[in-house]
Amino acid sequence: MIWVLLISFFKMIMMKARAAKAIEYNSVPEKEIPADLYKKHFRRPIELPFFKDERSVTNILLGGLSSTHDRLIAAALSNLGLKAKALPPTNLSAFELGREYGNNGYCNPTYFTVGNLIGYLRELEKKGLSKSEIIKKYAFLTAGCNAPCRFGLMEIEYRMALKDAGYAGFRVLVFKKEDGLNQPVRGLGIEINPTFFLAIINAINMADILTGFTNSIRPREVSQGQTEQVKEEATLILKDVLRNKKELKLNAKWSKIFDYLGIKKVAFFIYTFYDQLTNKENVLALSEIATLFSKVEMDPFRSNTIVKITGELWAGSTEGEGNFSMHNFLESEGAIILVEPVATYIQFMLHKHLLRHTDHQEMILQEKIGHWWQIVQRVENWVNYKKKLWILKVGIKLYRREFARLLKALGGNNHMIIEQNELEKLAHDYYNTHIEGGEGYMEVAKNIYYHKKHKCHMVLSLKPFGCMPSTQSDGVQAAVVEHHKNMIFLPVETSGEGKTNAHNRVLMALEDAREKAKLELNKAYSSTSYSIKELKIYVNRHPELKIPGYCCPHREGVAGKTANFIYHVDELMTTAS
Repeated sequence: MIWVLLISFFKMIMMKARAAKAIEYNSVPEKEIPADLYKKHFRRPIELPFFKDERSVTNILLGGLSSTHDRLIAAALSNLGLKAKALPPTNLSAFELGREYGNNGYCNPTYFTVGNLIGYLRELEKKGLSKSEIIKKYAFLTAGCNAPCRFGLMEIEYRMALKDAGYAGFRVLVFKKEDGLNQPVRGLGIEINPTFFLAIINAINMADILTGFTNSIRPREVSQGQTEQVKEEATLILKDVLRNKKELKLNAKWSKIFDYLGIKKVAFFIYTFYDQLTNKENVLALSEIATLFSKVEMDPFRSNTIVKITGELWAGSTEGEGNFSMHNFLESEGAIILVEPVATYIQFMLHKHLLRHTDHQEMILQEKIGHWWQIVQRVENWVNYKKKLWILKVGIKLYRREFARLLKALGGNNHMIIEQNELEKLAHDYYNTHIEGGEGYMEVAKNIYYHKKHKCHMVLSLKPFGCMPSTQSDGVQAAVVEHHKNMIFLPVETSGEGKTNAHNRVLMALEDAREKAKLELNKAYSSTSYSIKELKIYVNRHPELKIPGYCCPHREGVAGKTANFIYHVDELMTTAS
């Protein structure tokens, strides 16, 4: 007991001494504080706001996804009164600039994106614009979030790198992916509202569908380069549709009535979504594009290995040196690539909101409840919980409906985005689906899904170096591969260097995948009632079978497009005879 009292007394004396020292330290003027004691806190770089009246003279730069995505998003934002422009594709020079002005420990997307932005601004200087003119007439728009990894810090790093490169004050405008349909942007020059989000979502969905469609037919085209030529025509058509979308306005009479009732904002919100669900402009545009692609001749008997690309969103979807030009490399090796649509990530974010909401059910239902007799408050809490729950559920259903009707308009064998409930169930035994960050449980779930459903021959996971969420997934994938026979899974980190090593690793895995595709194809040929020559004669007599938009049914247990096509033609010939 005595020792306890002595220790307590000693602690009390020490605490008083520290408090006195703290008071003495804080009373010293800042300039008199010794350099080894004074800590300079981080301050956000000074940045100009972006006001509404600057829209006509300010160029909003975009970059970070594929060229098709960036161009279509720019067109959609132009319809909202912004002078939006997509940055050119990034390259190794951009990576080196990013490394020069960025902190150590950035992830790949940050180095490439900020380096690309700095390189573009320097090109403007070479054309005669001064730094002050560039800062005044240009801004960069990007997405931000409260991620538990480096993504949550990217916007800060962009500003710091721009400042160090000589563009102090350059505007980096950020909209938060998780902050809802209405949120402020510095200066209010960009209104983040339902109209803004719907414009971006439409652009992303059309870019996803167009990219997936061309990826599936390019490796089997007869005339090399024809697919890319038609894709460029298609992109211009979609840009024109997005840029010239008619502005929505409430009828003057109804506008006055709604204003009088105080529900004008709610009425416009409903009208906006009604237009989204009933407007057929985007559907008709994709139907027109399907006609253009019908001119592309394909060789459906050309065997290809199907490679599913997963991993971090930017690393998987970017084109060029950002992922070692992996898309082009795989196609040069005779593979058909399945790049994950950005739409899957959007659906994932909606589903995560739903998961968080259901996790917080008890907390929401008990909010402001102090006594058992507060019946009115309990009912109000229950209504609030159910209202948000159904809004999220309906939102997910409507989003899938919009993607599906665009997919149908273009045709072909494009894959529908997978239900998040299904992915969550597949990952549950291996990965805690409540873990936040990156793609969460999706990397694990997609590997299992594409293997079990026989949608590909191998899965290639591309991610930035040291990506925390992807590193977690890779650790789990070891158990996944162990429990699923014949699964070919390869994780590859991208960093701007090590291209040769990455390509060699992919080639080794691709060789095993080719063997799977070859065995599958040989089995298909041996199962048919007709020779290869007879099959080809039949297809030549029915040219509609060679149109890119032709939907060939997927056979259970068969991943390859050629093998599926052979089974299908065999059935058609048997039925016809």
